[in-house]
Amino acid sequence: MDISRRFFIGGAAAFGAFGGNRLVHAAAKLAAGKPNITFGVVSDIHITKVGEGEKMSAWGNNLTFRHTLEWFRDQGVDAVLIAGDMADNGMVEQMEAVAQAWYAVFPGDKYPDGRPIEKVFVMGNHDYHGYLYGDHAAKLYPDVAERAKHVLRSDFAARWKRIFHEDYSRFYCKRIKGYAFLGQHWDDGKGMETGHGSCDFGAELQAFLDAQGKTLDPALPFFYVQHPHPKDTCYGPWAWGHDSGKVTKALSAYPNAIAFSGHSHYSLTDERSIWQGAFTSVGTSSLRYTGMEYDEHPPAGYENTVSGVRNGWKIDAAKMMGKFPSGDCRQGMLWRVYGDCIVVKRREFLSDLDVGDDWVIPLPSAESKPFAFAEHAKKFRAPEFPADAKVVVKRGKFKTRGGKSRNGKESIARVEKDSFTVTVPPVVADKGARLFKVEFAAETKDGVKKTKLVAPLGYNHSLAHPNMKVSPHCRFAIDELGAGVVRFTVTPINCFGARGKPLVAEWTPQA
Repeated sequence: MDISRRFFIGGAAAFGAFGGNRLVHAAAKLAAGKPNITFGVVSDIHITKVGEGEKMSAWGNNLTFRHTLEWFRDQGVDAVLIAGDMADNGMVEQMEAVAQAWYAVFPGDKYPDGRPIEKVFVMGNHDYHGYLYGDHAAKLYPDVAERAKHVLRSDFAARWKRIFHEDYSRFYCKRIKGYAFLGQHWDDGKGMETGHGSCDFGAELQAFLDAQGKTLDPALPFFYVQHPHPKDTCYGPWAWGHDSGKVTKALSAYPNAIAFSGHSHYSLTDERSIWQGAFTSVGTSSLRYTGMEYDEHPPAGYENTVSGVRNGWKIDAAKMMGKFPSGDCRQGMLWRVYGDCIVVKRREFLSDLDVGDDWVIPLPSAESKPFAFAEHAKKFRAPEFPADAKVVVKRGKFKTRGGKSRNGKESIARVEKDSFTVTVPPVVADKGARLFKVEFAAETKDGVKKTKLVAPLGYNHSLAHPNMKVSPHCRFAIDELGAGVVRFTVTPINCFGARGKPLVAEWTPQA
């Protein structure tokens, strides 16, 4: 069903205009007819094995992927898009486990009734050179010749053809139900001897657009997928692992372009996952675990994540909180494309709960940009603690994390420290004012101040998830603070940086 232009223009007075654009929320309710095309989107599935006999939540198996594909099948998707990092260590057996899940749900690339379904898969850095991480392949197969039999990168074309029954090309275009899907693999084409390597993201895309861009109907969106985020698009300039900027430049001439990218594992509850500027760019999160944008907060990142800077293990070794349990959140999306809008459902596949309201993207894309960050941020208020909320401060002894360097040559032992634990109640559950991070500050009257960030349990889940009811807390070692009375200030913050009313408490040393 098309949502007519007449509805959007004539209905504005009745429902209230959305920043001068089309009525996004009304569109979501009325887009109940059959879409022109439906497709599933996942990324960073990081499969290591077939999961027969295991729980879906176990690390590395293909059961979450299979469960997600079954849900996509039940939604009647025409295609499934994967934005890279399918095989965790770039091994043949791991990619075979990806295919095992796919063909268990879609045998012969078809539905049980014979309808075709298309694969729009691209490889990421783990598919390309993950065999080098921790010398994974060398430890399994010390013999070089034997190792080559098990590493995808030793012959991508032949292995892809055998596993997925289609020809391999570093860049490709598939046309599905009248819509163009462009894919760029992480592959520089130089073979195993090049070490980690990369590929020139944007070069082949630009060549394709120069040659065939005029064949793309400007009235229809087209879709481009690669593993790293296009520079200065989704998540902004702080996005971890973004590309060089060539893709952003190439797609900026096409307002109807929609780019998909993964790599960072950032949560779909972060509303910066969708960006609109000269085109639209969407971060696809991860079907394995979610990550925080620690690189926006150097050098320490979050007290319950890793720092993200070079040699950051030394910073992390001093932290007194464990790492955020991000593996319990595995996200993907369902895209339904209509004539006048696109409706995007964001979902978590261990809980089978939606993690936010549907995004509704008006079409044609050039007419309005409700997901430009400045415009999008207006729809979300700062999160707030309950009216009767109080800070609880307890003194005790806790050990630091400790740690060691990646090469194992340096280490820092765990140390027990006299510490404060500062705890606040969960924020008010409000989809218009979601909590994304919590700032804890401790300041003494002699001017010594220490500020820390914490990723709260539930920031990446549905508001209905049990993790949303867990009280955020943070720890401060007494030796990192000044003397005397300590004033604690705790502030809830949303993904766009809007700060709620802080809670304040003081701790006075006993005489």
